[in-house]
Amino acid sequence: MQRMLKGRWWIALAWAMIVAGLVYIAPSMSDLVREKGRIEVPEGYSSKLASQLIVEGYGKRNSSQVALVFYSDQKLTNHEVKEAEEAINRLEQNKESLGIKKITSHFKEGQLKEALVSKDGKAILASVNIDQKKRSLSTLTKSLSQTLDGIGVKYAYTNESIITNQLLQKSEEGLKKTEGITVVFILFVLLLVFRSVIAPIIPLLTVGVSYLTSQSVISILVDQFDFPISGNTRIFLVAILFGIGTDYCILLLSRFKEELINSGQVIPAIIETYKRAGRTVLISGIAVMVGFASIGFSEFNLYQSAAAVAVGVAVLLLALFTLVPFFMAFLGKAIYWPSKRKLEHKDSKLWGFIGKFSLSRPILSILVVGVICIPFMIAYKGEVSFNSIEEIGENVPTIKAFRVIETSFGAGESMPTKLVFKNDDRLDSVDYFYVVERISRELDKVDLVASVRSITRPMGEAFEKFLITKQSEKLGKGLGKGKEGVEKISDGLQEANSELTKKEPELKRATDGIQRLIDGTSLAESKLTLLETYLSKMEQGMRTGSVQAKKELETAKEKTQELLRMYQNFSKTYKGINRDLQQIDPLLNQLDQIKEENFLNLERSVKGLSDSGDYQKIKKNILLALEKKDKMMKFRSNLETVMANEDKVTKDINAFTQGIEKQVKGLEKAADVQGQIVKQLPRLTDGLSRMNDGQKELLGGFGKLRDQLGELKSGLSQGADGLNKVSDGLGVAQRYLTDLSATPSVDGFYMPADIVEDKGFQNVLDVYLAPDGKTMTMDVVFKSNPYARETIDQVEKLKEAVHRATKGTKLENATVAVGGITSMNADLKAMSNQDYSRTVTLMLLGIGLVLAFLFRSFMMPIYIIGSLLLTYYTSMAMNEVLFVDILGYSGISWIVPFFSFVLLVALGVDYSIFLMDRFNEYRDITVTDAMLLSMKKMGTVIISAVVILGGTFAAMIPSGMLSLIQIASIILIGLFLYTFVVLPLLIPVLVKSLGKANWWPFPRSKG
Repeated sequence: MQRMLKGRWWIALAWAMIVAGLVYIAPSMSDLVREKGRIEVPEGYSSKLASQLIVEGYGKRNSSQVALVFYSDQKLTNHEVKEAEEAINRLEQNKESLGIKKITSHFKEGQLKEALVSKDGKAILASVNIDQKKRSLSTLTKSLSQTLDGIGVKYAYTNESIITNQLLQKSEEGLKKTEGITVVFILFVLLLVFRSVIAPIIPLLTVGVSYLTSQSVISILVDQFDFPISGNTRIFLVAILFGIGTDYCILLLSRFKEELINSGQVIPAIIETYKRAGRTVLISGIAVMVGFASIGFSEFNLYQSAAAVAVGVAVLLLALFTLVPFFMAFLGKAIYWPSKRKLEHKDSKLWGFIGKFSLSRPILSILVVGVICIPFMIAYKGEVSFNSIEEIGENVPTIKAFRVIETSFGAGESMPTKLVFKNDDRLDSVDYFYVVERISRELDKVDLVASVRSITRPMGEAFEKFLITKQSEKLGKGLGKGKEGVEKISDGLQEANSELTKKEPELKRATDGIQRLIDGTSLAESKLTLLETYLSKMEQGMRTGSVQAKKELETAKEKTQELLRMYQNFSKTYKGINRDLQQIDPLLNQLDQIKEENFLNLERSVKGLSDSGDYQKIKKNILLALEKKDKMMKFRSNLETVMANEDKVTKDINAFTQGIEKQVKGLEKAADVQGQIVKQLPRLTDGLSRMNDGQKELLGGFGKLRDQLGELKSGLSQGADGLNKVSDGLGVAQRYLTDLSATPSVDGFYMPADIVEDKGFQNVLDVYLAPDGKTMTMDVVFKSNPYARETIDQVEKLKEAVHRATKGTKLENATVAVGGITSMNADLKAMSNQDYSRTVTLMLLGIGLVLAFLFRSFMMPIYIIGSLLLTYYTSMAMNEVLFVDILGYSGISWIVPFFSFVLLVALGVDYSIFLMDRFNEYRDITVTDAMLLSMKKMGTVIISAVVILGGTFAAMIPSGMLSLIQIASIILIGLFLYTFVVLPLLIPVLVKSLGKANWWPFPRSKG
């Protein structure tokens, strides 16, 4: 110290040059915080793995999805809806300048209306894809506001990155407030403590130089060596350096004041001050530095960023042992100007009173401590919150957007949880799609899950056309229609069979009539032959006698008239047959409507029908009937031809009869015409012969027709029976499928193999399947807030559900990771608990070793650390009551327990060191007297230090960040609880009770 004081001007100059140089070359810490200060989960955790798998499958994405929501407290009016559409149109028109890749809204894609317009009509959602290469989110928000200026509907936008940026921005704003308030507060307190305008300048300059130097050093370490940093680094650096730095300065200046009284000389007073108080400051500073340095062993970069405070404390200690002696030597007693009070240092009356009480009434003192601490500790639940929304506050636009989406569309819609699958083989095949649906169903069973979006259910619900229940319902309806059609065919066949049965007697009568007609025609033919013989004889005997000729002619006339009557009977019979056939025509026409294509359509509608033997027999009989129907029509045509010949024969007979009459009237002319009559008779005989042949053909045709109609009747009957059986079978199938479709728990899912080629389905694959075909994503939307504890607790259940669903499938060995803010918070929860345990152990071990070295005792570190733990948990419990039970927050912010423990223990141990180090100075008096005297001497210093340190942390409250407010509250409550309850009431009782054992296992040193 002697040499240092001699070269004090060089030391001051060196400090000036170092500070100036570091400030000049160091990068901006604010820029470094924005660049490298984001919270990141380390390697080995699910959310980190999910991000890596997405980068591997999709490549590094330079875009970000922003949720833009238009809203109103009431249902949006038509004008407001038009204004929202106008806003979307403006963004579309300015896509290039805004760096927008794509805008998704129901205004352009009407099929999305149900998904993007809230059911209550109070909100309209749009998705804006931002190209982050062209524009950052911070500049985008300003540009969006400018572009949408004048839009007549309320709107807001949000996403995870915007919320994070808001946190960083609010952190920077909070830092500026904290810095200003801290300086003003410390200056005010120092003026009260020292009643001097000079003394406050020394702590402010010393701490200010330390802060600028350490901030520059930390910035260089971050820039060059990726030293951990966060938005909280500078705030903690300000609070702790100004807090303990001022405390240490007060301790040094107060001791310097005592030593000036004792020695009256500046240099000896400085040396003695640093010999006594300097040792305390050094040990205290080392304890704080060890506490914060232990954070460097944590995994989480946010926790690691607090290790920067250790760098600041190291720089502060260097300044305290170089700059403060310079000011002491340079100013001397003028430090305390213009105070006219004597330089004597007054004892603390408050701590003197509390010390006497605790040392004289130890049991009562312990009861007081217990009454204050134990009820809060019993009620303490330790519930922490990961809700970043509460961190910022409800008045920020991005949080307003989140709340609107939460209210109108569901809490989880704004930030779904993303599952990522990485497989060795491609996943774009139906076999894998079945596994995807199986996973989706298993995930859907997890508590608080609202919907699952995947390849098989891109809108949150499975495609109906892929569900067997829906397919069976559709097939059942088709079978029902098929059954109705079959029943109609069966009814038609039955009707045709019935009509044919009715006409069977008529056909039989027609056949009998034709037979009689054939007999009559044969008789007429024989008579004509006979007539020809008679006429020949007449011609021979005509010359011999007219009487005989007349007689013969009369006989011929009678025979001819008899033949005419027979033909008339035949004509009548034929007409009856023709009428009967005309009655069959409608039935034949009905049959004609049945085509072979009808059977092909039926076979395609009813799967497996073509394999049925009954069905094939029915089909064969019907088609055979159709074929024979054509033959029957041909026979009918032949019959009409025959009837045409009969008309000609009838005319010939009439003409012949008239010729006979003429012969009877004029026998005298008979000889002249007899040759002609004889010549006509062979023609008539030939006609009758042809008629007879036609009648025989008609009889044969009618016989065949009866046989064919018999076969048709039999076939129609069999067809009707067979179709009835098919109808019954279809009815059974329809009832089965109807029952199947009505069963909601049917585990049925079917996708055709060619679905992969479907263009519409390709769009789905583009969303959920990476270009490499081996990386697949699924989105899980929760009903609850994605930041809520109950939601975070479901992440592990999601992993279990995936494990159950993929067991024994092709995805059993795939790499699976869960991403998204909820998964990240789940990882942070697990990691923070692990880091908390590790850091607490290392920190307490380090501080314990420092205390053991300082006090040459193992007992003192134990009860000092115990008292700090008691203070910490009581402070946490009190703040839980304040923020959760009274103010209604969801819990203490998740980072608060960790930082509060580090800060409170690292800073609280200082005051234990202040007291116990002074206690160890009084070696020649009893333990009780030494403790009481130490409390009187150090009470004012400790209370002043606590007020200043508490003030620096109270300056964090106006920052508006919930976590900083909670940390400040815990530190404030903890410091005052420790200063006015635990340290003065509990420590003296333990010291008195242990006596000489306070220094176990070492002996108490003598002065």
